[in-house]
Amino acid sequence: MTGSRPLLGESRAQFESAVRPALPRLYRFCISLCGARDQADDLFQNALLKAYLNAASFEGRADLGVWLCGIARHEYLEAYRTEARRRGLLDRLIEACTEVLGVVPHAEVQSPEEIAILSQDTGVLLACLQEIPEEFRTVVVLCDIEDLGYDNVAEVLGIPKGTVKSRHARGRARLRDAYERLAAQRVIAVREGST
Repeated sequence: MTGSRPLLGESRAQFESAVRPALPRLYRFCISLCGARDQADDLFQNALLKAYLNAASFEGRADLGVWLCGIARHEYLEAYRTEARRRGLLDRLIEACTEVLGVVPHAEVQSPEEIAILSQDTGVLLACLQEIPEEFRTVVVLCDIEDLGYDNVAEVLGIPKGTVKSRHARGRARLRDAYERLAAQRVIAVREGST
């Protein structure tokens, strides 16, 4: 290490000059993690931005390319975890809606046909949820998906418990109505398409 001067320089130009030789290795590593060029491009850019923002922490104990690849790996894992959390929330949403509406839950899906139907139902369920006014949708999500009790939902929203119960019942009813309406439209569309 050269005294108190950062190894990657103090300016953006110095940083770019220092990391340029390691960029091909970093990009190849990003492609190997992601598999798809679009995702690899995003990961590459995110890793470089993170490296630039944390350039002062590079002490030169490891090879610069190795350090950059470590940052890329960390960014990739973070993105993966975030996506897994998002998918988990979506799965809970779908399970709660299917329970309210009496649609086939995930655990019972066996055949490819059932999987295809469920994926269509998922889109319908999400569309139905968006049709519900926000005040009802929020209560349905907090009660049925997040499994918060009425007392907790009342506290989160700053409204009386009785209002939460009312909105929950009305939100579920609106969700059911929206689902039945959209399902009926799908049946009509299928019938018209097959004639």
